Amino acid sequence: MCPSYHVNPKDFSMARAVRQLTLRAVPIWLLRQYLEQLGAYEVDPPAPGAVDPDGVVRADGAMDGDGWSVLWRTEHVQMHPRLRTTMEEHYFTFSAASEAAVEELIDRFMLKAQRGGG
Repeated sequence: MCPSYHVNPKDFSMARAVRQLTLRAVPIWLLRQYLEQLGAYEVDPPAPGAVDPDGVVRADGAMDGDGWSVLWRTEHVQMHPRLRTTMEEHYFTFSAASEAAVEELIDRFMLKAQRGGG
C-alpha cells in the first residue's frame, strides 16, 4: 500500500482525480526521463512535514505537466530476508483534472516504464 501523500498542496482547493502506482527495480532517473517525455518539468516537492488533509506529506520529487502532477517517494526494500541486496521501490501519486485524464496519463507512462529502453 502506498503511504499517504498528495501531489501538490495547491490542488486541495480543486477537485482532482488521484491515482497511486508502485514500481520496483527501475531507476528513478529513467522514470523521470519518461515523465519528461510526457511533458513534465521538475518542481519543488512539498516541504518535509507539510500536512495535507490525509496526513504528512513525504516526497522525494515532484513534476508538473500540462494539467497534471506527479509526486513520488523512493524506498530501498530488502529483496529476501537472508540477502543483503536491496532494490528501489517507487511510490507515485498522479493527479489530473479528471478520471479519464489521470488514467490516460498512467497508461502512457506505463507504456514506457513496463519495458526496457522506454
